[in-house]
Amino acid sequence: MSPAIASTGDFSWEEDLSEDLRLFDEEWEKSGGFDIDFSKLRQKFETGAVDLDDDDLVLDPDDTNVGLLNRLSNLAISYYNDKTDTRLELVKVLKANYHPSAGVTYYITFEASDCNQKTKQYQAVVRYLPRDTEVISCCPKPS
Repeated sequence: MSPAIASTGDFSWEEDLSEDLRLFDEEWEKSGGFDIDFSKLRQKFETGAVDLDDDDLVLDPDDTNVGLLNRLSNLAISYYNDKTDTRLELVKVLKANYHPSAGVTYYITFEASDCNQKTKQYQAVVRYLPRDTEVISCCPKPS
């Protein structure tokens, strides 16, 4: 039997992949890439959740994933502040997902505070290359 049609349980490999793709698309549509439950998927399609306590996404041995996400979140906050004439400051990165693109695109959820010290969750999409980083969007997290 060909590996492409090898059976895993009651489904063929193609059916498993098709089901994972359907679940992935469903999760993506619900959250815009921010709140994907990767535990539902066997195949992650080169995307994933960032482990904030690791350093697997950075090249500098003195850097960490959360250090990178803090820098990207601060860029997103600057972008948001310029567009909305506000003065947000980063409080904490809460979580992030990624997928490869021209570089890596990060979907970051973070807390920021305004000048009145009110804290709110925001979401940013940032395309990252070490020498070319672009904030695609930054806005308050929908309720």
